[in-house]
Amino acid sequence: MLTNSEDVGMISILKIAAARLTSADYVTLKAAEAQCAARGRSAILVDLSAVRRIARSGLAALVEFQSEAPHQMAIGFFGAGERVQEEISKCALARLLTVFKTRKDALAAPVFRARQLAGVKAVILVAGSGARMAPLSKATPKPLLDFLGRPVLDHVLRHLSGFGVRDFILNPGHLAPQFHTHVRSSPLRSFQFLNEGQWQGDHWQSAPLGSASTLRHLQRNTRAFDRDFLVFCGDAVTNIDVAAMVTQHRASGADVTIAAQPVPSAQVQKYGIIDTERSGRIRGFVEKPAPENAPSRLASCGIYVFAPRILKYVSAQSEQDIAQHLLPRLLASGRHLQVYDAPFSWVDMGTPYDYYCGLSRGLRGLIPDLVPNGQLIRRHVWAAAGAEVSPRAVIVGPAFIGADAVVEAGAKLEG
Repeated sequence: MLTNSEDVGMISILKIAAARLTSADYVTLKAAEAQCAARGRSAILVDLSAVRRIARSGLAALVEFQSEAPHQMAIGFFGAGERVQEEISKCALARLLTVFKTRKDALAAPVFRARQLAGVKAVILVAGSGARMAPLSKATPKPLLDFLGRPVLDHVLRHLSGFGVRDFILNPGHLAPQFHTHVRSSPLRSFQFLNEGQWQGDHWQSAPLGSASTLRHLQRNTRAFDRDFLVFCGDAVTNIDVAAMVTQHRASGADVTIAAQPVPSAQVQKYGIIDTERSGRIRGFVEKPAPENAPSRLASCGIYVFAPRILKYVSAQSEQDIAQHLLPRLLASGRHLQVYDAPFSWVDMGTPYDYYCGLSRGLRGLIPDLVPNGQLIRRHVWAAAGAEVSPRAVIVGPAFIGADAVVEAGAKLEG
């Protein structure tokens, strides 16, 4: 007997309710698979935690169930108790099974992680001029600056794609044509653009709407959002578990969930600072307060999950911002805002100094889940594809040698 406990994105999680698993369960599993496929699911995880005994015929049923699944349907099992795990380990056929210890382990596996947020849209905010990053941002938009061999934006897209996100909305403003040129080569992703500016002859003139006004425009003019959606800033690199954040958002019933991390007291004036109840419900939000006025050290990372219903609270006035205008208005209206503050890596690149610190950390291997896009040729020295580095060149790391660069004998570089 099976119970369908829940869906996580494109994954159906089924629980076997029988205490003893036998060959008879094969028919039940196949019927459940057909139902999942009919509902558009592309993966099944089977919870074995209720099973107390598993016959050899039951193991054979699991192996046959997994091996006969259509190639587009991923199958896995988790939660087996100690006795059942022992019975599985004794059987040679069990090596053909994809078995995980816990549900968390199963969802973290790449094949399942990549299905958790299928169908969820992500807005990547890229319109700003990046004035604080000048002069680096004068000729290149901040999200397209190179970070360890890839544009910052590519790190954001790759991370979200790892959870199954394929539908992206960008709002290019500053140097907008560069974004169109860049994403043409991005495979297996769908892009929608809200261009914030216009051509004046041969010159592109940016005209940013404001982040909240951007969301309002997308919803009013294109009905872009019919379910919870993500909003990311295009100038930060993170390894946040987006699926866990979305799961928490839905479980809490929040209108908005905001990812946050603690920052040093001396830096609170750089961020939106959050004041929360013990439950994680947000009761206050202060944009860039002076240290003595900050209600906490918990800083918004510019990563949000929004329910579409809150977009009606965006004022029709121009240049409305998420942090400065929308969030305070939602709080004043009694809407439910929740914080997501599970540990994660977050590299904010607001200024050249932040950019420098991020590069230094990345080249030293201090940013989790991030490896420079190149080959490690010496301690903390990386070379991109096509770079030519003489063994008689002196390079003091950390350093990244860009694509097609030539470093000749006798040269000295200090990172």
